[in-house]
Amino acid sequence: MHTRLTSPLVALALLAALASHAHSQARTCGVERWNVKVLSDPDAPTVVRTPEPTTIAALIGIPKEPNRPPNGRTPLERRVFRVRGIILESRPVQADGDIHVVLGDPTDRTRYLVAEIPDSACAVGSRYASDFAEARRVFNTLPLGIEVEVEGVAYWDDDHGQLGAAPNDIELHPVLKIVPVLNRNDLLRTDLGADPVVPEDVRVWVNTSSKVYHCPGTAYYGNTSRGEYMSESAAVRAGARPAGGKRCR
Repeated sequence: MHTRLTSPLVALALLAALASHAHSQARTCGVERWNVKVLSDPDAPTVVRTPEPTTIAALIGIPKEPNRPPNGRTPLERRVFRVRGIILESRPVQADGDIHVVLGDPTDRTRYLVAEIPDSACAVGSRYASDFAEARRVFNTLPLGIEVEVEGVAYWDDDHGQLGAAPNDIELHPVLKIVPVLNRNDLLRTDLGADPVVPEDVRVWVNTSSKVYHCPGTAYYGNTSRGEYMSESAAVRAGARPAGGKRCR
């Protein structure tokens, strides 16, 4: 009789342990102004979905709007912008489920901002959840350094040391659409499997304190307290030297 009672108790204990483990493994979504970030806030219907063409340089020059409502939007946060940018760095996936992308202005890659692609699982109730899922699918096919066209809602963040933050803390958050802008070298590489006919200059991270630059994929790329992105040739012309004495390409 004692043996028959033990099995159900053991089974219940195992089920409880599995449930606890599953809960601990569940993805944590964001907290601060999260409804605004995933377009499920009360002001979301006021967002004008038609994108306004602009540039990264123009966006990072806009004065920051004060008095951001915790569950609402400033005037600029009701607008969608379309920009072209170079993917300088990405950090998939963040603690809040977002894919964090640093976009550099194609005409001046020292001007950059953050674009965030939410996880649709963290956007329950948002009519744009399918847009987030499609943007993430496309992003996961793109290499570092490619030029893209991005549509996203303006968002004012706070400076909390995030990689690639704009000087005025503006972001495109959430990203609604991202598509590659293919140049001749991209087409040769993807369609023909050929090497680029024109050598591409590598984008490096220059530690402006030590004048040492770091190559993409290395530990300190984008991770020093002071620094900026630029092409390797520009870094060399500015007097910077490669980390470890080895050029990136």
